[in-house]
Amino acid sequence: MQRIMPILPITDLRNQAKEVLSQAQHEPVVITQNGRPSAVLINYALYNQLVERIQKLEAERQAERAEWSRMSEAALMRVWDNPLDAVYDDWRALYGTQTR
Repeated sequence: MQRIMPILPITDLRNQAKEVLSQAQHEPVVITQNGRPSAVLINYALYNQLVERIQKLEAERQAERAEWSRMSEAALMRVWDNPLDAVYDDWRALYGTQTR
């Protein structure tokens, strides 16, 4: 079960900045403005870990897409360059049908 993050109004951040920043070192803190979530405070090391993880996942995703593209192109080239399939390129001649 996921733990709920502490939620504080922005006035608490203004009035107790040091305490709120200290709390954010241990767990993310949601800051609200007019009763609605506005920001999340997290410690700097956690922020860097999240950014690195996102960058790594994005790089993996791009590499995977490039590999799928390469494999797809290779498969299409095998089909297009297959001399045995060339007979089907002109199916009208193969079946003796007239063109319009």
